[in-house]
Amino acid sequence: MPVSLDGYNARTMTNPSTPPQTNSPRLALGCLVLLFIALFLILGPRLQLPNWRVPAGANTAFEEALAWKKGTMNLTQNTYEVAQVGDKHYNVVGPAFTLISLVAITLNNLIGGIHDEFYPTWYISVITLPPVIIGFWAFRRVTGSSPYAALFTAYLLIGTSMEPILRTCQQGSIYYINHALAVSGLLLMAGDLLGRRRLWPALIGLGLAAWSRQMTALYALPLLWITWRQCASSSRQNVLRRLAGPMIGLAIIAGLPMALSWIKFGNPFDSGYVLMYHGRTDPIARRAFQAVFSPRYIPMHLRAMNTAVPAWDIRGGALMPINDGRDGGAIWLTSPLLLAVFVTFRQWWRDPARRALMLGSLAVVVCLMCYHTTGSSEGGHYRYALDYIPVWLLVIAPYLTKHRTLSWVLAALAWSGVYFRLLP
Repeated sequence: MPVSLDGYNARTMTNPSTPPQTNSPRLALGCLVLLFIALFLILGPRLQLPNWRVPAGANTAFEEALAWKKGTMNLTQNTYEVAQVGDKHYNVVGPAFTLISLVAITLNNLIGGIHDEFYPTWYISVITLPPVIIGFWAFRRVTGSSPYAALFTAYLLIGTSMEPILRTCQQGSIYYINHALAVSGLLLMAGDLLGRRRLWPALIGLGLAAWSRQMTALYALPLLWITWRQCASSSRQNVLRRLAGPMIGLAIIAGLPMALSWIKFGNPFDSGYVLMYHGRTDPIARRAFQAVFSPRYIPMHLRAMNTAVPAWDIRGGALMPINDGRDGGAIWLTSPLLLAVFVTFRQWWRDPARRALMLGSLAVVVCLMCYHTTGSSEGGHYRYALDYIPVWLLVIAPYLTKHRTLSWVLAALAWSGVYFRLLP
């Protein structure tokens, strides 16, 4: 009989969404500590944490937080990829990091730190700690195994686009910060929906994800369906009471960005993205002027997500992937563990919660493919996949906690770790 690393047998799950937690807190803490040590040793030299900063002139959300403190939304330091309305410039990305920055600089000012600075240690903690801690919690929730939770969390951070994303966060770029925040939010949302389903963690996670990466708001659909199915056998009054909380939460998640759009652009449904390309003539801008979203962009994304592979060369005595002129990077090459989505299809399809989340992720995939840019030109990876990879890994993880699949998981981790290590 196959046995997992700590004695948990995946075949004994009567309900894969809520596996038995056979681990002791001491084992869980030990695995989490070892995970942090391993990540520090592997990623530490690449992340260069002492150099992490958030300069207001290079981060529109951070400057927006500073502007809010002054009672305005107009940006004066950032002029690139901001929406220009008359003589004013506005941030167009989600409000998550703006709110986080507002809290951070307020606390920093209260304790006597450098005025209006996002203290670097806080910045590092906000970006790097949540995906590790929440990821370990979520994978432990769905697998019932602390060692496997550490293993899958390590894969997410080392063997997917999260590795280059975290490296780029050193520069304070809002786009990569938003990816990191959204991953933490998706882990929290899916971990709750596949676990105890208290719903408030799922709503917080969805809010963090949607306010960072807007397309992830589509996960509201499986969240509502799972909530409704959970209370469908109750009386109508209990159903309405049970749905009231999620509906209020979703209204807040949708309402804040819409209110900000109305204040900035006079229309709650105007994101300002077209205005962001004012005065630009590069290919991305030209596509945006034609249509920000359109089915015509699907072939471009299909190639970037599924078939784009690098050339290989030896430079400076080391093997190096060459991505010049290439858009994206096939996720099946960069993160082959994702192939388990197809291998375990029949298993996760039988579980209603997992099926709902996967169908919700399919909606995210389709809508992302209609976007006017892949965001991954010559990157060697497809970073938009981070809007669904955390969900996919949580869905398939319980079916990979068997002795015969351990070698496959470890081999995939080694392959992906080496690949992303070779990326410049």
